[in-house]
Amino acid sequence: MLTLADRYQQVCRTPSDIYEHLPRFVALVDELDAEHVIELGTRTGVSTVAWLHALDGRGRLTSVDIDSRPDIGDYEHWTFIQGDDLDSDVVTRLDPADVVFIDTSHLYEHTIRELNVYRHLVKPGGRIICHDTMLERPEGAPARPRFPVMVAVNEFCAAENLRWTNDAKCWGLAEIHIP
Repeated sequence: MLTLADRYQQVCRTPSDIYEHLPRFVALVDELDAEHVIELGTRTGVSTVAWLHALDGRGRLTSVDIDSRPDIGDYEHWTFIQGDDLDSDVVTRLDPADVVFIDTSHLYEHTIRELNVYRHLVKPGGRIICHDTMLERPEGAPARPRFPVMVAVNEFCAAENLRWTNDAKCWGLAEIHIP
């Protein structure tokens, strides 16, 4: 049976739409001395494995997805909630976190709503991380706006007077700094 560290090494070596960002997740947990991460969107569990590895022995991960739990094993420091991340019944079950990672529909309206709702669950000094800033047109998205995640992040940060950075590789990763 693979250990969590083994699983992490495996997902880091396996090309995917996010694998180049996984070491950043681990580094971010270390930098922030994070004790709790909220992950919105799990799909097959690649990012989930990275967050679990980073938090092993130091904190916990709470994942939310409308689809069923990924088959990546059971971990005491992981809670999976199946549901809509914007449903108030789901949001009220969540504790404040050092990091909120958003990787869901990538639609502009949904992303801007997530940013506005989940900003209030990020502890001071924490981060909101959004994947797919460099995805021009997500599946099922209207033609406009192009790069909907990046547009949502730009507008949210301008309205909230927040600073953010973007790592363009592997479909892009925004890191929003919460004061």
